Amino acid sequence: MKDLDKFEDYINGELEEGDLWEFKKSLEADTDLKKQFELFMAVKQDITDNKKQMFMKELNNIHKAQQNTANKRIRSFKRSWAIAASLIILAAAGFGVLSIRTQNSNQKLFETYFQTESAAFAVRSASNTMEQPVLDGMQLYELHNYDAAIEMFEKSPNNLMGKLYTGLSLIELGEFDEAIYKFQFIVEHNDNLFIDQAAWYQSLCYLKTGKRELAIKNFKEIAADNGVYKTRSLKILKEMKVE
Repeated sequence: MKDLDKFEDYINGELEEGDLWEFKKSLEADTDLKKQFELFMAVKQDITDNKKQMFMKELNNIHKAQQNTANKRIRSFKRSWAIAASLIILAAAGFGVLSIRTQNSNQKLFETYFQTESAAFAVRSASNTMEQPVLDGMQLYELHNYDAAIEMFEKSPNNLMGKLYTGLSLIELGEFDEAIYKFQFIVEHNDNLFIDQAAWYQSLCYLKTGKRELAIKNFKEIAADNGVYKTRSLKILKEMKVE
């Protein structure tokens, strides 16, 4: 029962940061848990499909009842109206289902490909040359104190590493649109060490916020280069069924 509650919280985006990370790690490491989650998702989809079938059956029953109780002229009128109404409902439902499926697909891809970026290596490799506010901010980031980390990074507003980890902190806080803006600053700066990371995480933010076409454009550009995110971009484009 505990796992079922966690599965439900996960697909509804209701897990806290720490629980979400632990759950994702558990799915990767625990084969049985992964199988249980896949079964849970399959059952949930079946329930959704059954609800749609019941809804359509109910519409059909109402329509038949109207046919049996009305005279020929009224029956004909009502039948035409019922068909038109059903078509409208089906069209709206179809659009809604498609929209929900697209959103769920975007969400699933984001959850699959986003991983919290550690600051430990960056701190160790650049601590001698790093500006003190950025160094302090990285340490706060590593402690998951993202609000305080952002405040510290803002004391060195033109530092590109600070910009990158500001964007990553904003992702952890769920501020995806603001994170996109921070990553764009790095991309537009052009010749620096953090473009690949910024473009990749910006693409994931586009995906998370429903800007699918912008995400695809970014992923294609990343895939066209020989950077560290080339393989991942090709893979995610394939999963998005993009030629």
